[in-house]
Amino acid sequence: MKAGDVLLVFSGNNFISRAKNNRAFYILSHIEEAEELNVKKVAVVFGGLIVAIVLSASSSISLLLCLSCVLLLGILLKIMPLNEIRKGLDFDLIILIAFGLAFGKAMLNSGASVYLADGFLLLNNYLSPVLFLMLIFFITNVLAAYITNKAAVAILFPISVSIAQQLGLDPIPFILIVSFGAAANFITPIGYQTNLMVYGSGGYNFKDFMKIGWPLTLIYMVVSAIILSMVYGL
Repeated sequence: MKAGDVLLVFSGNNFISRAKNNRAFYILSHIEEAEELNVKKVAVVFGGLIVAIVLSASSSISLLLCLSCVLLLGILLKIMPLNEIRKGLDFDLIILIAFGLAFGKAMLNSGASVYLADGFLLLNNYLSPVLFLMLIFFITNVLAAYITNKAAVAILFPISVSIAQQLGLDPIPFILIVSFGAAANFITPIGYQTNLMVYGSGGYNFKDFMKIGWPLTLIYMVVSAIILSMVYGL
């Protein structure tokens, strides 16, 4: 068996409930019984969400605190069972994001991001701002394809901001190009979950993703850099 294989499973009645929060499976098709709609609970969830957004936008109360209160209310009303919340938490992802953000902060505080940015600026006589955007996109994209997009953003974000500051340019397009590069996961099947979903069932291999993904990535890179440079007047 390989990641992406399609399985026809003859299982018991409780397989769906047991596999619902198991990240080893993507359930493609099954017959699910309709649950009775509780209008009051739906109103509480949506009402609490709207109130949380309005409060965080119009006051000094943080969105995290507001949403935590909504979550607590849902638990007290038995809308969201504690065991379901626990199963839905991906601790590996949380730790990865936390370490990635900490690493990015360490690069800023230590001056490593400025040092790397100075290395990029050696190309200042050869690269225009548009080409700098393309270079940042390319490096972010390659890293995201192999070490996850969260880690790639954490590494490239402080570097791109330092490059923009030392060039005397608006940092917003440099931040956006990092996010675009991290999101465009076309060149490997492990870059994104949907890539894996079609990888086995379609009979693809790494070469197929490279063959189609690289041209698509290059088009995305060029278009993103040109549009950002036009919008922000680089």
